[in-house]
Amino acid sequence: MKKRKILSLAIPMMFAASLYGNAVIAAPNDHWLRSNKMELSAHRGAQVAAPENTLEAITQAGVLGYGFVEIDVQKTKDGQYVLMHDKTINRTTTGTGMVEDLTLEELQAFSIEDHEGNVTSYKVPTLEEVLEEAHKYKLGINFDGSKGNWDDKEFVDDIMNEAEEAKVLHHSFFVLSNKTIRDQFNSWYPEATVTFLGNALKNVEADIKELKTYKNAIYTTSIDNVDEYTAKKIKKAKLKLHVYKVNTPETFKKAKKIHPRLIETDVIVP
Repeated sequence: MKKRKILSLAIPMMFAASLYGNAVIAAPNDHWLRSNKMELSAHRGAQVAAPENTLEAITQAGVLGYGFVEIDVQKTKDGQYVLMHDKTINRTTTGTGMVEDLTLEELQAFSIEDHEGNVTSYKVPTLEEVLEEAHKYKLGINFDGSKGNWDDKEFVDDIMNEAEEAKVLHHSFFVLSNKTIRDQFNSWYPEATVTFLGNALKNVEADIKELKTYKNAIYTTSIDNVDEYTAKKIKKAKLKLHVYKVNTPETFKKAKKIHPRLIETDVIVP
């Protein structure tokens, strides 16, 4: 029999992660893309305290003081929007099957499992409740466009409408690495902030040129694919920097040295 996850078990991990240092949290009334402050972004929510892509992971991100959360959105069989990283629910829940083949009711009949396979009381959350919770804690949203049908106008319109209703749309950005999809999205929503997974060490000039074609953009790259020299080039181009895969004391130290706008992490706590 699987054990239920006990949230308190995450506390030692959070304490250890907090030893890495602190990132400054931008004031709620800052225009996030113009701010020079550095914030932590919780990858799939605060995984140090709750399973990935759950409502509880969003709540904990707010409680712990993250500035942003990264989320993965998919559409159910009955047209509801939920958080789920994989195309199937096999890895993260007690159920099996494709998200697109299950109704919301069917999805929520299963329980979320943590990364160790322990069964929890958590359920797959809807996008609506996640965005409302994010707004409650003034969290920005990083929409991962590698999941879901971002080339579908109805899918995009529905997400943008939900983000607008939750009052988080203007505190969000969209990671769309497929240029065709990104340009189409930009034609639909030219004010929205876009980005793609760049590589500053190999393509910084070309990446900057591409990003400057959009009204609002942020440079996104792995911490392994940027250095002080390329970070300065990005800053000189008047683009903010978002680094991800920052999960060790060494990479966090490197990130702080180049002072990006956002540091995306699985384990570091503000």
